[in-house]
Order: sequence, then structure tokens, then C-alpha cells
Amino acid sequence: MAQLFLRRRALILGTLSMFAIGLLWQLSVSLGVIDVFFVSTPNLVAQEFLVQFHNGVTLRDLASTLWSFVLALGLATVVGIGLGVLAGWYQDFESALEPFIWFKYSAPTIAFYPLFIAWLGYGTPTIVAIAFLFALTPIYANTLSGIKNVDRDLVRAATSFGATRWDVFTRVALPASVPIVVAGLQLGVGRALTGVVVAELFGAQSGLGFRIAYHAQLLQTTAMMVSIVIVIVLGVILTQMLAFVESKTDAWRVESQTR
Repeated sequence: MAQLFLRRRALILGTLSMFAIGLLWQLSVSLGVIDVFFVSTPNLVAQEFLVQFHNGVTLRDLASTLWSFVLALGLATVVGIGLGVLAGWYQDFESALEPFIWFKYSAPTIAFYPLFIAWLGYGTPTIVAIAFLFALTPIYANTLSGIKNVDRDLVRAATSFGATRWDVFTRVALPASVPIVVAGLQLGVGRALTGVVVAELFGAQSGLGFRIAYHAQLLQTTAMMVSIVIVIVLGVILTQMLAFVESKTDAWRVESQTR
């Protein structure tokens, strides 16, 4: 039992903390500390979730949000990792990209929303474009950092044994940068999900963000909280999936560096 707890410690403690938050939420309303109108209660949210699930609203909104999320994150992953690898390996390429990256850092992404509406119209293309911009920066920055900060002793050791520049790149730089790249992807997941929901708040006909805005306008707190809770749970699940992927890449990373 003790060994099982040690292996699943993070999962168990995280689950317990979520239950604690739910209990505190319920008690705060039950004891009159917070008005039920503002936050509803876990019991009411659960009942409303079942209603929305059975009438198909939840599944339609979830499918719409996930579709936009997958497109945006996939595009951001390909572009972010590709540019990050090139910039980390070639100094001139990094220097050429730097003005655009600083522009992306300093400019609020949501400010581009009216432009994308004008260019792409309402719906999925604009939502994907906004979420892509949200997710691109952390993925690129972490990939760049991972490639640039490879242990120089490993590079020198590989070179001294006759490794070519390509060998150093594929067998040292890439494997060593995996943890930082995956950390960037974890940040990118949260950012992409945020971008999708924010874009859906303003210009969509379906999706979790659209449903949040719809119920908020009608002052239907419980129905709105259903979508908010789903977004939170979805974000937790996706980030934990990437943490699992990272743990599975450890063996590949060690094997690549020892060959």
C-alpha cells in the first residue's frame, strides 16, 4: 500500500486537493458565506451537467472546442518546435526571428481578434488562429532554450569520439532537450485551450466558450459553471497526459545519449 502511494503520490494528492476544493465550495455556499447566485454549488452543477449531457449540448460543445484545440495545438507544435530547433541550432536564424518573437511577447494576442474576424470571418478559422498564437510562444521559447542549453560536456565528448554535427544534433541535442520541449508543450496546452475558449466567447456558435458567454448573458450561473468546470478538468487531463508522455521519453533520451 505504501509503495502504491509513493508511485501515485502526485495523482493521489492532486485528487484529494480537488475534492477539498469542491467540499470547501459546497460548505461556503451551504453556510451562507457566498451567495449561491454567484458560484452555484457542486451538487447543482453536477445535476445541470447530467441535463446538458443527456440533451447533447455538452457533447456538441466539447467536440467543437476539442476540434479547434487540436488544430491550433497541432499547428503551434509543428511551427513552434520547428522554429525553435532551427533558432537554437543556428544563431543567425535566431537573430532573424528575434524581432518577431519580441513583438509576439509584447503584443496582447487578443488584440488581433478583430483582424482575424475581418480576414477569416467568424467560426473555426479565427478561433484556431487565435489559439495558435496563444500556444506558439511557450513552445518555441522552450524548444529554443532546450537546444541552446545542451550540456557542452556531452557535445565535446561526442565530438572527441568523431561524432559529426548531425550526430551531435540527433543523439545529444534533441534527446537532452526533450524535457524542456515537453514542458513547453504543457504550457502550450494550457495556452491553446485558453485561446480557444477566449475566441469562442466572442465569435462562435458552439463550443465551451460560447456556452459560457451564452449562459452568462442570461445570468444562469449553474449552467455557466458546467462549462467552466469542464474547461478546468479538460486542461488538467491534457497537461497530465503530456506529463505521462514526458516520463515515457526518459528511456529514449538516456538510450540516445549512451549510444
